Amino acid sequence: MNDVIQPLLHALPVFFAHFGVALATLVVAVAIVLKATPAAEIRLIRAGNLAAAVWSAGTVVAMAMPIAAAMQFSHTAGEVAVWAALAAIIQIATYYAAAAVVGKTRATLEAGELPPAVAVVGIQLGVAFINAAALSG
Repeated sequence: MNDVIQPLLHALPVFFAHFGVALATLVVAVAIVLKATPAAEIRLIRAGNLAAAVWSAGTVVAMAMPIAAAMQFSHTAGEVAVWAALAAIIQIATYYAAAAVVGKTRATLEAGELPPAVAVVGIQLGVAFINAAALSG
């Protein structure tokens, strides 16, 4: 039993360090995007706006994918921080580009228009797959 527990206990600090850095990067990156969106997405979601929910959920998933890849291929918490930050910067730029392509972000979200939200999510996810693959080497 000790042969199982000892390696687990030894690995826990590394797990928590990597997980903490990746989660903090995700939270900060999503907060930046939510702050940059001219519509109050959280308020819209609470009001039952499906377009805002799809838009926001897509942003979180697209942001998490390359951050997870950064974590998977890093050996130290420092490496996780650097690669996750790079992944987040790329995804934030992608968000801005996708929103610019769709246009009228605030009006679109507030009106609950689903097609533009799906288009933004599609663009973000497409880039997130490439971003994650690039981080994997």
